[in-house]
Amino acid sequence: MTHPDADTLLKHVLETLDEPERSEVAGHLAGCEACRKAETEIRGDIRKLESLGSDVEVPPPPALPRMLERTRVISQWAAVLAAGFLLGYFTSNLTSALPATPVQQRLVPERIVEDTLGFLPCPPVDAAAPASR
Repeated sequence: MTHPDADTLLKHVLETLDEPERSEVAGHLAGCEACRKAETEIRGDIRKLESLGSDVEVPPPPALPRMLERTRVISQWAAVLAAGFLLGYFTSNLTSALPATPVQQRLVPERIVEDTLGFLPCPPVDAAAPASR
């Protein structure tokens, strides 16, 4: 292996390398004095940074909250419009006139000769007679 660059050494110190790279860098560090010295310097720099102990808060970009608010408002209006279109579609299909279906009527004899299987017989209906209420 050639000498690892500074980023690879930093990732090794921070233990963020995947297994093949980690074992390759560890093997190289076992035999290379210059890379061990660079690793020691990186560890010292990290300790210095940790000793400072200052927490720096990085504010979000100023446009981000406004953009999120705009996205929320747009999605709310899109949901309202979608609900309106669906409601209109369903109500237009429900309120349209249904085609008339012809129904054949036949006269039923007054006397049922066959067994009714427990059902009550109905009075006969004459289709030609005017409807009376």
